[in-house]
Amino acid sequence: MIFQDAVRTVLPVCSGQKRVRSFIAGEWVWGYGNEYVSIVNPATEERLAIVCDVASCELDAAFSAARDAQEHWYFEVTQEEKERVFRRVAALLEECRGPLAWVLIQEGGKLWKWADAEVQEAIDTVWHYHGEIGRMYGRQIPCQMPDKMAFTLRRPYGVILGITPWNFPLAVPSWKIFMALAGGNAIIVKGAEQTPTTLSLLCYLVERAMIDEFGATKARRLSSILQAIHGKGETVGAYALEHGAYDKVLFTGGSETGAIVAAAAGRRRKPVELELGGHGAMILLSDYPMDRAVDEAITANLGDSGQRCVSARAVFAVQGRADEFVARYWERARHVRIGNPANPDTAVGPLVSKEQMERAHGDIQRAVASGCLQCHGGSPFLGHDGLRIWYPNAAPEVWSKGYYFTPTVLRTESLANYAMQEEIFGPVLSVQSFSDSNREEAVWNAVKLVNASRYGLSNAILTNQLDLAMKAAERIKTGILYIGRGTTGAEVGKPFGGIKDSGFGREAFGLEEVTYEETVYIDYHGKPRMAQAGAEEGTLARLEAAKDEGKRVFA
Repeated sequence: MIFQDAVRTVLPVCSGQKRVRSFIAGEWVWGYGNEYVSIVNPATEERLAIVCDVASCELDAAFSAARDAQEHWYFEVTQEEKERVFRRVAALLEECRGPLAWVLIQEGGKLWKWADAEVQEAIDTVWHYHGEIGRMYGRQIPCQMPDKMAFTLRRPYGVILGITPWNFPLAVPSWKIFMALAGGNAIIVKGAEQTPTTLSLLCYLVERAMIDEFGATKARRLSSILQAIHGKGETVGAYALEHGAYDKVLFTGGSETGAIVAAAAGRRRKPVELELGGHGAMILLSDYPMDRAVDEAITANLGDSGQRCVSARAVFAVQGRADEFVARYWERARHVRIGNPANPDTAVGPLVSKEQMERAHGDIQRAVASGCLQCHGGSPFLGHDGLRIWYPNAAPEVWSKGYYFTPTVLRTESLANYAMQEEIFGPVLSVQSFSDSNREEAVWNAVKLVNASRYGLSNAILTNQLDLAMKAAERIKTGILYIGRGTTGAEVGKPFGGIKDSGFGREAFGLEEVTYEETVYIDYHGKPRMAQAGAEEGTLARLEAAKDEGKRVFA
């Protein structure tokens, strides 16, 4: 079975411990750096494997090999051959769908339905960029002068450095990998050290697809167009940014880390595309049914335990509805089934790591200190047996092990509250009200609250009044807006990205982020001339007419 072959290659046993390998220059390597990270199942705290830093010499080899492989991929592999590889990768992902989902569950704590959906998103991404391969075309542009024409070519940047997060360790690398390859690039991906396994498994499947389609010899020459490097961000990631021979960076992660990435690339005059954090807000107007609003918020906030950049972090409820919303939401949230994500009855699983659990706890304490009116929940389950009465449907295991965190709702009346300013990555929702002397003023007041955030990734308005929804759509500063539904993800094939501190650039759509336009001029006029019409005619006459006045400028 292909998946078993992949596991034997990617996760061999070394000294009694499974060890995730990096894929560099066509070889599966242990990593010879001095640092390593334990990969821990967040539901059980079981150590699954370790992953070691790749050494600087290995990183240098990765970029060198990528440069050579990219030229083969772009110039020597035809469109039809590239499409065959993509089709084979999609088939292999489909064949390995169930086991890949189980890796996501064990390594990242995802629920079965979310893990299965993430594999589906990877498959959809391959098929989407399969269609984009043939769209590497430019445009013809009229010129000012006769006997001259211009057109553009769409060209790959060359070698892409992708840096991906732990919360979507298969879907987000797939966005970057297949966008880059469809655009004719090579790509080296630095995966998150907490969840490295699916990235290496994906690399194995791409390598296998090329062997299946091209045979071993040709596949060997192309094996470095996709490489996976593992290790800590502050060591491996920093070295790759500062010293790697890349042409562009595609980064997904936190806003603060994104600023560091942009600065490092900027010092080297390298372009970046950033998909950063968010503070998704849902505007709740007076006409929207409360039961449905609570349903939408539960899905938007508790999905993946609130560990999505598009998760709902805030609800702005029209005056008179905020307190009712808090009460109804809390009653629903505290009764959801919290437990091991491998159980199909589970509705909310653990946070990804102990560090993430402690960070969420600290963030809520800061929110309370900065003026929350109410706080329901707000702590880890482990070591807090007194919470049992409040969470009657929590599974027995959450009290004894794992990184489980209570669904939490905060009530505030100030944007200065920490929870309204910062992205708390966990199952935490903040609620604030706004005034509504009339229906249009209600929308303007809510929009001002949403736009006050430094983030602008995914927001929503809950109303059945189309005119108000469209007015909000024109004024909210956001990359994604949902009307009549809570903030969730996005579809492959539609632009994904944000503005302000949520980053810039768009993924999961076209090839604009991994290609540039080259303008080609053909001038078949008989004599040499300047580039623009009117640049030469009357030059001496204009100079003579302006001579006296021009001399007076510096007189």
